[in-house]
Amino acid sequence: MMLSAVRLSSRRAWPSAALRLTAVRRPLCATATATAAPVAASPPVKSIVAELERLSEKPAWQVALLRLGGVFNDEQWQAAAGADMYVNLVTRSRAQHPELVRDAQLPDRFYTKLQMQGLHAWLAHVRLRQEPNESFKTLFREMMEKMWQQAELDLTRDFEMGYIQMAKHIKTAQLAWHGLCKNLDVALEAEQPREAMSAVLLRNVFVDEEGDPLVDADGEPTAEAVSGSLVLADYLLAQRAHLLTLPSEDVLKGRLTWAAP
Repeated sequence: MMLSAVRLSSRRAWPSAALRLTAVRRPLCATATATAAPVAASPPVKSIVAELERLSEKPAWQVALLRLGGVFNDEQWQAAAGADMYVNLVTRSRAQHPELVRDAQLPDRFYTKLQMQGLHAWLAHVRLRQEPNESFKTLFREMMEKMWQQAELDLTRDFEMGYIQMAKHIKTAQLAWHGLCKNLDVALEAEQPREAMSAVLLRNVFVDEEGDPLVDADGEPTAEAVSGSLVLADYLLAQRAHLLTLPSEDVLKGRLTWAAP
């Protein structure tokens, strides 16, 4: 299954108007302040799938009652896995963000953080597409809904946007994400995926606050942007290769692992 085809100009893949708010230069926006502390200081996140598994081991009569209530239907399992997978990919993208900013020379802005979450969501979708569509349709929808809901909260809470302004930015970001993913899907099928992905990333990720690609005086991508896009392409390809090795049972329960950087 391919992601929904959305025609989008590759020059402004993320909202230029919203990117202006990044002049505030809030590191990963204010929501990242709490996550800057050591991971060990944060309480462990409970897995919803693990809780369903725990409930399924209760006495038979209790399990029967829960089953009658719809607790163990496929939609419930997929929704639980989608919530777990969302936490998984956000944890990964946040942990990896400082290294990607350093090694890939990513612009350190709010929308870069959102883009990195979107790229990890794309990686998850690439892996999910190896499974029957009906086995992850609800899972993926649940995961993406949570990602956009958090982005809405970030914009209204941390940037004090009103609902209409926030909704406009989110809609533009959603369309941009679909366009970026579609182009990355095409790049994966190219004879030289690394270079093809680098070109997509140069147009979509390595951009200024207006959404225009970072170019030199001759209008060519800057050396730093080219180098960084290749680093990011290598990262994405390595993660894709790793995710393809994961067993279906783990993937469909939201239990993704990630390759070492």
